Amino acid sequence: MRIIVDGNDGVGKTTLAKRLQKDFNIKSFIHLSYNDPRDFEFYYNILKKDDVIFDRSFIDEPIYAFVLNREQQLPIDSELKLYDVLKKLKYKVIICHTKDKLNKENEHKEIVAKETTIDEYFEKVASEHNFLYYDPMTESYELLLEKLKG
Repeated sequence: MRIIVDGNDGVGKTTLAKRLQKDFNIKSFIHLSYNDPRDFEFYYNILKKDDVIFDRSFIDEPIYAFVLNREQQLPIDSELKLYDVLKKLKYKVIICHTKDKLNKENEHKEIVAKETTIDEYFEKVASEHNFLYYDPMTESYELLLEKLKG
């Protein structure tokens, strides 16, 4: 199984990803951060892994670049190719969201100030790509498991 958990800062991605890893007995857990390369080759190569769950992905790079007004590291043509890879490899993608962010005090002030806009972009991406859009604070985990299995 291949799963990506993505979404805004402080929404419970890591907690959800670790729980899914345990429940699906997934071997590899990869937590991506701003310290990782944000280029096509990096993402392409790690997406080829099997039996893996990602905490973050290339999906958030253009969102944060746009909202935080910084240069996007991943060109749009590369981004589109990576979406094709997700489809080809049958990735299950979960975009986490919640109105009540966790660990808000530990997040970057600029991200907290723009969290609504960031959330809106994640929702748009989830809708455009038919990704699961999941609130770990209010929605049933069991229902999410059913959707992932189906």
